[in-house]
Amino acid sequence: MIAAILFVAFYALRVVLKQPQEHEDPWEKDENDTFVQNASALPYNGIDISERQGYVDWQSVSMDHLVDFVYLKATEGLTHVDSRYMANVKSAYNFGFLIGSYHRFHSKESTEGQFFNFNKHVDHAAQHLIPMVELDEKSISGWTHQQVQDSLALFAWLVNDFYGSLPIIRTTLEFYDTYLYPRFEDFPLFIMDENEKQPKVRSRHFYMWRHDNPGFIPGVINDVHMDSFTSGTALHDIYL
Repeated sequence: MIAAILFVAFYALRVVLKQPQEHEDPWEKDENDTFVQNASALPYNGIDISERQGYVDWQSVSMDHLVDFVYLKATEGLTHVDSRYMANVKSAYNFGFLIGSYHRFHSKESTEGQFFNFNKHVDHAAQHLIPMVELDEKSISGWTHQQVQDSLALFAWLVNDFYGSLPIIRTTLEFYDTYLYPRFEDFPLFIMDENEKQPKVRSRHFYMWRHDNPGFIPGVINDVHMDSFTSGTALHDIYL
């Protein structure tokens, strides 16, 4: 009798446990009934780090298995070097991260000088990923559209000549549409607007975009931007 009661109880428990649970669907339909990615429900692929994050415990960061790559801020303008760059490169490299470096581009210094600042402080041997250049309305204040395009093209040519690859351009969607399209539509592109889902961009090589809200990673005191690959992009697309 006791055995029969235990059997019925065990069977009832299995039925309860097997009931389907409600989960947020990582795919949702837009107004046109086509499937689009819901960024809040999907994992990120990488993060970008600068001195703003302060000290980073890379051993703890390595426990987050969603982080496939890391972009580190190296330089800005003609002379500025990120105060945490050297330490971040060394530690991130030692813990096996795929590393890329980026430069924030300014309109107030010479293009050649900015490339030399970047190239001087970036250890080519420690780089796994295509270099990145960041620019937006604030960084190119005072330049005409032609000056922006010609100066960025020169910086990209210098990067390509030394590293063997065009740099990824990191900017906002509005800046890209206003200043860069269509001349730079064949360049690798990172849209750094914070979005809930992958934005629509007129670019042949739109590789990455930024999530709606910064998040927290083990080992990083301050919040971190979460970066995702676009649909169809993989790590090999950004290998140096």
